[in-house]
Amino acid sequence: MLWIFLALLGAVTNATYFIIVKKYITALDPKLLTGIGFTFGGCLLFLLSALRGFPSIGPDFFAAVAITSVLNIIGLSLIFKALTSSDLSLSVPMLSFTPAILIGTSYIILHETPSMFGFAGICIIVSGSYVLNIAQEHEHYLDPIKAMMQNRGSWYMLIVAFLFAVSINFDKIALLNSDPFLGMALTVTTIGIALLLICAYSHYAGRKRLQVHSGNADEALLHVRAVPVQRFFLLTLLIGGFVAVEAASINVALTLQIVPYVIAIKRLSIIFMVLYGTLVFSEGDIGKRVMGASLMVAGAIIILLFA
Repeated sequence: MLWIFLALLGAVTNATYFIIVKKYITALDPKLLTGIGFTFGGCLLFLLSALRGFPSIGPDFFAAVAITSVLNIIGLSLIFKALTSSDLSLSVPMLSFTPAILIGTSYIILHETPSMFGFAGICIIVSGSYVLNIAQEHEHYLDPIKAMMQNRGSWYMLIVAFLFAVSINFDKIALLNSDPFLGMALTVTTIGIALLLICAYSHYAGRKRLQVHSGNADEALLHVRAVPVQRFFLLTLLIGGFVAVEAASINVALTLQIVPYVIAIKRLSIIFMVLYGTLVFSEGDIGKRVMGASLMVAGAIIILLFA
């Protein structure tokens, strides 16, 4: 059962990365923060692969890395759009459906099929994740679904859920054609560099607009520098470290178990996010949160014992 501990480690590190971004998203450009963090995390993964000895490369390696990189870049860009165009509480719950969509995409791409008990466990985890995501901000469980009719951010996140449910399968193809570290190293580094290029272009275009309106872009941009440089680079190092640990642990788990099970367990990250949120942000609504967490744990136990 080593895979489940590795998947849980991936869940913890994923939750920690999310909390860092959530805490500083109003003070920092998330593309810049994530871009530098991912680039550093990719370098750490390259180092891990080098220490083990670079593996031989299979014929499907580069195609898989290219596909998952493009899908993740599009997905992250849509997440950033959702964060700026809608209420986070209306959009994030849509990501809860990734493990459910994975049942179909994993069957089509990898021919992996969960057992009947495994299918039930995944659905229970998805239900618990959804309940946890909507626990504080909504009166009714269908509020985020209803919001899709008029909320662009919710549609963005549902598209992201589908993109991630496809890209994870190509992550596994990449590792099967190399090792658990090299494919993710190249993918994470590519994503990081792409985000930095997008950020640089956005910054350049923003300076041009500010010059037109204010005549002095440097003075107009001073208000966004809300975090000291030392803290900024510490945050990027932390993000890079957490991304590297998450990627390595999840990829090793994928060598031991099918994709839908690993990612379903990784979705338990929402429980750790709730724990962090309670400790760091003093978030409440404990009743719904306990119910959602209980559902997720029950689903994980079903997968562990019967799948």
